[in-house]
Amino acid sequence: MDRQRPNPGPHASDPIATHTDPAPIWARPVLFPNAYAWYVLLCSIDLMLTHTVMTHAGATEVNAIAARAIEHAGLWGLIGLKTATMVVVLLSCEAVGGRRFESGKRLAEWAVAISSVPIVLTLLQLVFIGLMQVFYFN
Repeated sequence: MDRQRPNPGPHASDPIATHTDPAPIWARPVLFPNAYAWYVLLCSIDLMLTHTVMTHAGATEVNAIAARAIEHAGLWGLIGLKTATMVVVLLSCEAVGGRRFESGKRLAEWAVAISSVPIVLTLLQLVFIGLMQVFYFN
């Protein structure tokens, strides 16, 4: 369950100052643990599906940055790129959520939603490839 709205402290009327926890970002609990868990899970599934489709179905990466990472470092390049983007997104959600809780929560929810799109498209691609094999090779 996501944490409740942080205690805004003495500056409750200030819409920017909603989080007064003096601990640095790495020393306090995260703001949106459920959203982060889903986000990391979906990013991992995307990584595995991308590798599977490229290896076994002969597909190519359509994301130019990811394609370049794969070209230079293979699967490890893709893992590094995906990890870097996950860190940027999670830190962004924490930074925004620390100042404006609802905006940070919305950002985390959008990150989860957007991360599901490539998974759905890849699964549809796999179904299409399977149907093509059934109709053309049987």
